[in-house]
Parts: sequence; structure tokens; C-alpha cells
Amino acid sequence: MTSDGVTRDYWVRVPSAYRSDNAYPLIVGLHWRDGSATDVYNGNSWASGKPFYGLKELYGETGIFVAPAGLDAGWANPNDRDIRFIGAMVNQLKQSLCIDTSHVFATGFSFGGMMSNAIGCQMGDVFRAVAPMSGSVWSGCVASPNKTAALLLHAKEDAVVGYQFGEEARDKFIAKNSCSKTATKIGTNGCVIYQGCAADKPVAWCGYSNGGHWPPGFAATEIKAFFDRF
Repeated sequence: MTSDGVTRDYWVRVPSAYRSDNAYPLIVGLHWRDGSATDVYNGNSWASGKPFYGLKELYGETGIFVAPAGLDAGWANPNDRDIRFIGAMVNQLKQSLCIDTSHVFATGFSFGGMMSNAIGCQMGDVFRAVAPMSGSVWSGCVASPNKTAALLLHAKEDAVVGYQFGEEARDKFIAKNSCSKTATKIGTNGCVIYQGCAADKPVAWCGYSNGGHWPPGFAATEIKAFFDRF
């Protein structure tokens, strides 16, 4: 497709028994710096070894997955260029596929996590929830009245995108969604969810130790469990 006068690409994986009379959730998977849409689509071994960070395996044939391609090695999003592309992409998919518009989600790692944060900050009217992994707000976090549920995952030892930058993104969602700092445990991997958030707009956080800058092995399980809340 063309967005801002530039040809943009995305790869779509549709259920093998797709039915045009059945509304499917849409899961957007965003690649890391110097990664590609096909890395996410096929399952690059470095990121997880499974398509869409392991989420495709968990959803099976119950969801539609899309891997968009960033420009200039990632998702810098200058002047909201990538936000406009993602919005146009989702609109194009809605025109050609039967999508449950109340269940549109985004996740990504590193630069893809940063873009997931930007989507969550700005596109709550389109995306129900986001799950940034090892991200920050370096792709932007434009103020918007539209709130998005968010689960953020970040390694304490991350030397590429420091832990504090993940915490900064988390705190923006906590403030935006009017959550308190009181948290309770969810799942089995040390993740927590904050209390008092705006109705149906929870914020959750997984601060974990895995030694560095890569997605944790439990990411897909926790992300799907979070998306399944909605």
C-alpha cells in the first residue's frame, strides 16, 4: 500500500479455515531494529524461533496476524509517519477481511516495542491493548484522550534499552489510564497489574531477569493471557 507517498509492505497470515462470516481478532507484530516483517512472520530464531513471537502457536487458527515492515531499519516514526501507516494498514485489512474491531492488538520487541508504545499512547480508538517488549517511548508518545490497555515487559539487565526506559513507558500508561501504584501479582512469571485503572483499561508490568536484550521465554503466554482479558 501507499502511505505518505511511500510504498509500505505488510505480511498477513490468515487462518487456514478462514470464514468471511466469522470476526477474528487482529494481532499486529512489530519487528526490532534491522529486523524485518518476514522475521516476525516466519519466526526468526533470535527473537523466539516462532512466528509472531510465539503468539501464532498459542492462537492457532483463531486469529489474523499481520507483520508490517518499518522504514530505515525500524520504527522511528518521524512526524507520526508510522502511526499513519499502521492506521491505514488496519483500515485496509478491515475492508478485505472479517476482523473483530473490538479486539485489535499490537506487540513488538525493541524498536517494535517502542512502536507498540506509540500505538498505545495514540491509537486507543483502534487498538484494544498493546504489549511492548523491551521498549521505550523513543518512537513517540503523543497525548490522546483514547486509552489503551497495556502490558509492558522489560529485562532488568537490558543494556540496549535500559530498564529505566521501560519503567518510563509504564509510568506514562499508569498516569494516562488513571491507575494507582498499588499492584497485585498476575500469571506465574512475576508480572503485576496495577489497581484503580480506568474501566477496562488495565496496565500490567513484567520486570524480569533474563540476562539481556531479548524477549523472555514466557512472553507469548503472558501476552495472550492479557489479550484474552478483553
